[in-house]
Amino acid sequence: MKKTLAAAITSALVIGVAGTTFAAANPFSDVKADHWSFDAVAKLAQEGVIEGYGDNSFRGDSHITRYEMAQMVAKAMAKEDKVNKQQKAMIDKLAAEYAAELDNLGVRVANLESKIDNVTWNGQLRLRTQKWETEGSDAASQNQVYYDLNLSAKINDAWTGHVELEGERVMNGVESNPMADDDGYATSNVYVEGPLFGANAKIGKFDSWSAQGHVLDDAMRGIELNYTSDKLDTVIRAGRINGGNDDYYTWQHDRGDKGGDGLNNMSEPANYAAIEFDYRTSPATTLQLGYHHLTSANKFATVNGTFDGMKDDTNNIFTAGFQTKLTNDLKLDAIYAKSSTDSNVPQTADSWGYNYDDNDGYAVYLRYKGADISDKGSYGMWVGYFDIPISTVISPTYYLGHSYEALEVGVGYVPAENVLAKVYYWDAKGIGDTPDADMYRAQVQFFF
Repeated sequence: MKKTLAAAITSALVIGVAGTTFAAANPFSDVKADHWSFDAVAKLAQEGVIEGYGDNSFRGDSHITRYEMAQMVAKAMAKEDKVNKQQKAMIDKLAAEYAAELDNLGVRVANLESKIDNVTWNGQLRLRTQKWETEGSDAASQNQVYYDLNLSAKINDAWTGHVELEGERVMNGVESNPMADDDGYATSNVYVEGPLFGANAKIGKFDSWSAQGHVLDDAMRGIELNYTSDKLDTVIRAGRINGGNDDYYTWQHDRGDKGGDGLNNMSEPANYAAIEFDYRTSPATTLQLGYHHLTSANKFATVNGTFDGMKDDTNNIFTAGFQTKLTNDLKLDAIYAKSSTDSNVPQTADSWGYNYDDNDGYAVYLRYKGADISDKGSYGMWVGYFDIPISTVISPTYYLGHSYEALEVGVGYVPAENVLAKVYYWDAKGIGDTPDADMYRAQVQFFF
């Protein structure tokens, strides 16, 4: 690009501030007053956008480097508050073209991203194989692929919109794993995020993480408020837990007391409210307390007079736990959950047979190091033991879902940047009528 062309482009950004006429002393010895570009060059020189060369020449016929052009763009960017909308749009386009050179000049191009490209993408692809063997049944296996695509767009300086597309498909093997609802699905989250009532808020349908994932690691519809300070973080949630997933307790027989015939299955979301506190007693240790309230959690309710579960459609879950670093490489996590349920449901033709008398749950994990997807060669190992009666969880992070007491061991490794490989093993003892099981899993995740 010749310098005269560069000057003409840049002048389109700056000229106009002082009108169409301009008179000034000749800034460069080789730019004649009767040249078509004289006014533009003079204005740019006066504004400090161009400086010419040390011998008082402009050298308008010479080729310029991208670095020299970036210098002019950077100076034009400093004048953005004085230009019109069309000129500002041109500055943004030039800033995008010369982003790398501007960065080398120390110009904060990160501040331009929301103007130049308002939409960002990230996500992951996951390949998984797993095998399980339950007591009294033949071994079964499954291979599956999973995707999670996240789109974010700035609404204004404070609020951001998010869309998450998530899905899973069975590639071969059995179509349904009795230990988890993962025979294939597609779903989406849509929500906005920004400041509200002094907190960082999420409003819409979004993924939520509760009590180290013990109570909830899944989507909810409603609002979540996160208040943070140096020592205390508080999270408040209110909304509904979506129906259709066995973990939510909402898959039920068509209840006679709600007009159904008691014979057909149906799904109904549960109302959900929660408050959690994380208190940092030191840089190494965080204490956690939480309260979770479910209403219309129909797996606990009487169905047509034969499902002898809870009588009032409610479940209250109280949680307490901690996370602490024992050493730089060793971390201990623990969580305890207590449910308000107190009924046992024997397995019959009209009930699922879950043991609600067992209303104490817990999980303890010891973790060594940790796989960091930005650090090739990093790795982590862990061992955990958990007891997860159905009444103490909503939709937990554990592969087993609920109604198991199990030992878990695993290892994660980063063979390349943004690639994570994991291997798991579970030795599980069923709670109530749930059969014992051994399970294995290997997976590779690709992040972008």
